[in-house]
This record gives sequence, C-alpha cells and structure tokens, in this order.
Amino acid sequence: MVVQTNRPLGRVVAMGVTAAMACASLVAAPIVAQAQSKTQANQQKDVQVIAFQQTWNTIAKECTNTYGPEGVAYVEVSPPQESIQGTQWWTSYQPVNYKLDSKLGTEAEFKNMVQQCSAAGVGIIADVVLNQTTGADVAAGDQKGVAGSEYNGSTGSYPGFATKQYPDGITAADFHSCTKNISDYTNQKEVQECRLSSMWDFNSESEKVQDIQSDYLASLWNAGVRGFRMDAVKHIHTDSMKAIKEKFAKKIGKNANDIYWIQEVIGNASEAAGIQPSNYVQNGTVTEFGFKSEMNQTFKDKIANLKGLSDRLSKDLSSEDANVFVTNWDTARNEGALTYKDGAKYQLANAFMLAYDYGTPRLLSDYKWDVNDNGAPGATATSVPDVDMDKACSTNDSDWNCEQRWTSTRGMIAFRNYVNGTKVADWQDDGGDNIAFSRDDRGFIAINNGKKEKDVTYTTSLADGEYCDVYATMDCSKTVTVKGGKVETKVPARAVCRRDQGFASRRLHCDRSVRSGRKQDRRRGDGHRQDHHHLLQARGFHMENPEGALWSWRRLEPARSRHDAR
Repeated sequence: MVVQTNRPLGRVVAMGVTAAMACASLVAAPIVAQAQSKTQANQQKDVQVIAFQQTWNTIAKECTNTYGPEGVAYVEVSPPQESIQGTQWWTSYQPVNYKLDSKLGTEAEFKNMVQQCSAAGVGIIADVVLNQTTGADVAAGDQKGVAGSEYNGSTGSYPGFATKQYPDGITAADFHSCTKNISDYTNQKEVQECRLSSMWDFNSESEKVQDIQSDYLASLWNAGVRGFRMDAVKHIHTDSMKAIKEKFAKKIGKNANDIYWIQEVIGNASEAAGIQPSNYVQNGTVTEFGFKSEMNQTFKDKIANLKGLSDRLSKDLSSEDANVFVTNWDTARNEGALTYKDGAKYQLANAFMLAYDYGTPRLLSDYKWDVNDNGAPGATATSVPDVDMDKACSTNDSDWNCEQRWTSTRGMIAFRNYVNGTKVADWQDDGGDNIAFSRDDRGFIAINNGKKEKDVTYTTSLADGEYCDVYATMDCSKTVTVKGGKVETKVPARAVCRRDQGFASRRLHCDRSVRSGRKQDRRRGDGHRQDHHHLLQARGFHMENPEGALWSWRRLEPARSRHDAR
C-alpha cells in the first residue's frame, strides 16, 4: 500500500491530476494544473458532488482545499431554507419558510460559501423543496423552525412565507384540497395533488404560490447560486414547474432555458404516463434513476452487461437531458443501489460513471450511518456542527466517508475532465467481469470487477510508448508497454486501469479499488441503504485498505519530473 505523507496539498492534488491527465507540463510542473484559465476549465468540467448534510462553512473550506483543485464543476448543497426541528436528515425537506437560515448555517454563512466556492471555480447547486411544507399529522398548536420561526403544521399556517405582496404568508387555502396520502401512482392527479407522507401539498398552480416560490429562487440566484436541483418534481405538474421557472427567470432578467435545472423524477413505467421523466425535459435536465439500477445490477453480476448502456437509457432520456449517479442519500437507504457499504464495487461503479459518456455525473459525499433516519454526525434538533475535513478524513474511525478525497475520485474526475466531449469507442469485454473502452483517442479505461487478477490484451487508440506503474513502486521500476495499438498487462482484482493521451506524453493508470467491508422515509415519501469500509489517508486524501489498492501508471519521465510529480 502506498500512502502519500507529508506532502503539500498542491502536490497531493497534482498527483491525482497527473494520474489522470497526460499533459507533460503537469508532470514537470504540477502547479500548471491549477493555472488553467477559468474559461478553459469550465469548458471541460461537468462533475457534480452532493455534499449531503454538510454545513456552509464546511463546504466553503472544501471548495478551496478539495473541490476547486480537483476540477469539480458544481457542489450540490442540502436544502438551505429554514425547516422543522429534528436530528433526522429528512427534516431539511420540510420547509417552514424560505428564509436562508437553516440547520446548516446562517444566510451570511451561505452567501460566504457561495462566494468562496465561486472563487475556487466551483458553482453551487441548491437543493430546492417546492412540493410541500411540513407534516399535517402533528400535535395541535404552534411549532418553531430551526431558526425560531413559528408555524402551525396542524392547521397549515406558515406566516414565515410572508412577502410584501402576501403579508399573511401561506395558509391552508394555498395547498391542494386533497388531504389523503398518495397511494395510487397510476393516478396522476392523486400523485400531484394529494399528500406525500402527510405533508401539506402546495397548490403549484396558484399564482400566489408561484410568485412566492419564484421569489425564493430569485433570492438564491442573487446569493450566487447557479444551479437548482428540484426535489420531488414528479409530484408537481410539469407545466406548473415551467410556470414557476419562467416567473423566476423574468425576475432575474434571464432566459429560462439558460438556468441550470435538475429535476428529481423517479421513473417507473407502471406509473401514470404524465409523471414519467420525459415529461419534464421541457424545463431542464432530469435525474436518470435507471443508471443507478444498472450499476447495482451489473456490478453485482456481470459488468459486461453494461455494453450498450447508453443506447438503452437514451430511449427514455438523452445523454444531454440526464443526470446520472451510482447512489444518492435516498437510494442509499433502500435496496437497489450500490453504496459505500459495497466497498470496491461501489468505487468501481463510480469510476465507470466518470469514464462513460452518458449523462452528467453526480458523486455523493456523505457520512456513515446505521439507521436510515440518522442525521449528520453531531446534529442537534436545530443545527449541524462544522467539520474539519482535513482532520475527519485523516483517520480510519471518522464518521464521514470523505468520498470527495478518495484517490480514485480525484484521478477519475481529472480523467473525466480531460476526455470530456469524446465518445465511447472500442468496447471490449470478456462476457463477465472485465470490460475496457476508449474515449476516442484521448483516454482508455479497463475495469476488472472479478475476484482474481486478470491477464489482458486490449486494443487502444493511444500512441505506442512505455508506461510506468507508480502505484506499485512510485519510482517507475515496473513498466508496461503499448505497442502496435495493443497493451498486454495484468489488471488486479476489483481494479481499474486508465490511460490518457496527452499533449506530449502518455500514461497508463491502474486503480485497484477499496473493498469495504426500507424503511420509507417518513417525511420524504420517495424514501429511498449501506457496511463500512476502512481507508488509509494521506493529509486528508483517502487511499484504500489492504483488500484493494490504487494503481496509477504514467509514462517514464526524467528523474526530476518524477520527483516533482510525486
């Protein structure tokens, strides 16, 4: 096991970039990786990281220390509005008003985070809850939100939503009249007008509701937010969502089509036609839940079955319209998705997602949990503590998974950014646990999801040359040769090999991944589980345990360059 220790942060980050990009200048001078113009970087970047239940102060620091240097395009934050009290994570999805004072930080801290992330070249996506407020099945009387605002969940009174035009805020008249819980998903009207797990369902067709909600979105935009993940959208009619977005766009002087919009729509062919994902592409992109299902099925069976994945998924959503993920906080808490508890398979699936050419990839940065409802470590009824990720990610016993700092994550984000805009080509598989493919002539990846090392001969479009294994020795004493467009090598069990064609030099990289060792969400309804793997870290950047390892191969360089790149 190779663990980088006592290295400046810039060098550690550059190592991740060097392991994924073949720019000779990056090998000789790692600082160049951070010297690209923002314009150039933004043209290549599209990776999103979901910073689940992390405070604004924590995310601000991670943007500077991790997300920016890694080349992450966007960080998605948990709902920023004031919500009901409670330690459970799902309390964030029950707004009591749209004030930017939440259990994750104050309005001032939120705005500072957005600014700090922007300075690091990272955009912020806000998770936005417009479908519902709080549960109606609560004791009579007033309650208080996490910032002290009063509301009454039993009567549907939410004065905190007040605006100049609507001084009384939201009342029971501003919700759909159906009071039963949704049970029949073949009935579109019931799905979109009745209650999700007893929560008051906004009348999204109401001019008043649309005006208040578009004001909220405008406030987020004015705070610097540049992406919007719309929660539980299948419970809102697509035309109502369109109207809200258009009102929002008008208030900020933008074309609605120019606003980055991600809509959570869980597709199921057995449900009503009007709530299928394809209905919502008129408003923006849509989350493709089919991708996570394919990852779960194939990495637990035969990854060779991933052949033709893009063609299958494109029947429902085009690549341009789809946001893809291996898991998120909802699916992780149910069957049907890989999670950090699946160890190497989970990490390999994320590597595949970042290497593949379908959809916009979304990674999850979360914490360890044993009970579905568990909130962030240390959470109280009204707040979540800030986390020093340098410290939290430097111990095997951390409560946080720190996926954003795994070596494989850093390397594959850089790989993704480098090959972005190219298509998958030269698909090769053995009918079982091994696959390989090119990204035109810029990159190549080989994955072994089997339990045994695999001798392989693959065709690659990369230039011929000698490549070195810097995981095994870090000094290029072990090499592999690409000759005549072929590479013969060994891919370790549960491992990835990736190669990139750069401006002047070539590298081959192999990653042997970590092996780590339903309840319906009461207040989400779309209740969407996970055994812990231990990780070794170097200055807060995760590397993998003895059951797996990260392999990175790069082209032989002069001794000084190798030293500088390490």
